[in-house]
Amino acid sequence: MATNAGVLALEAAPAQRQARATAIADADDRVLAPAADRAARPVLALTDIALKFGGVAALRDVDLEVAPGEIRAVIGPNGAGKSSLLNVISGLYRPDRGRVWLGERAFTQVPTVHLAAHGVARTFQNLAIFKGLSVFDNVLMGLAHRVRAGFLRQIIGSPLARRIEAENRAAAEDVIGFLHLRDVRERAAGTLPYGLQKRVELARALVSRPMLLLLDEPFAGVTLSEKRELSEHVRNARDSYGATIVLIEHDIAVVLGLSDRVAVLDNGRKIADATPDEVRSDQAVIDAYLGVAHQDVMELAV
Repeated sequence: MATNAGVLALEAAPAQRQARATAIADADDRVLAPAADRAARPVLALTDIALKFGGVAALRDVDLEVAPGEIRAVIGPNGAGKSSLLNVISGLYRPDRGRVWLGERAFTQVPTVHLAAHGVARTFQNLAIFKGLSVFDNVLMGLAHRVRAGFLRQIIGSPLARRIEAENRAAAEDVIGFLHLRDVRERAAGTLPYGLQKRVELARALVSRPMLLLLDEPFAGVTLSEKRELSEHVRNARDSYGATIVLIEHDIAVVLGLSDRVAVLDNGRKIADATPDEVRSDQAVIDAYLGVAHQDVMELAV
């Protein structure tokens, strides 16, 4: 029986496939932009997003646009709504009001099961790697959604299954080389230093060449030198892989050095949305988050 991580995905049961198809086709959950507007649309747009948990408002009337090729940071104090925003974008939360636009399509709730098909990939605040699998197989798991040949045809080695597997392995090798992970490609991911594990998770998200890459605190818990390296890899992911990036991060030095634009949340509201230079001198941002004007923040991005 085939055991490679790239061929572990089974075809969904008929009922599951029907449910997923219904969710995708639901006209209330997906709106196509007028043809004249499609070329000018941002990669990601949020319109009037509101979200409550019980009586507590996590997000209040948030609008956000992310242009193609942009590295957009979202910052704010603890409890500002940053993770809730990312979970709305990736479909884990359904907002009480508003829409999420991915290119020309608008959703009341993004279909999480089809996130990759819409060109979106993400990393998580808490590492979500398979610690017992090799680095290579972890990266290959980022392409499991491409396997459509079916389990039986995979076992007997159909031409379609072989072609998909070859393409997936080539893509995994490419991103492993891109992120300088070749020396550890056969090691179990859980045995690597924490900074390298972060890079493995980035590789798994990047291997499908997503249109939109969501990074949830990728620099948390890593050393200063690892932050420098990872900052370079994030920028290269934009420059070489063509990914538009939304970054949630607490390290203001990383944010100001790496981002093209910065959105600032406070108590669920967006209080600023500007360039790093404009944000660092914005009095509302200083009062809510920075505490002091960060005029001499060291730029970590290479």
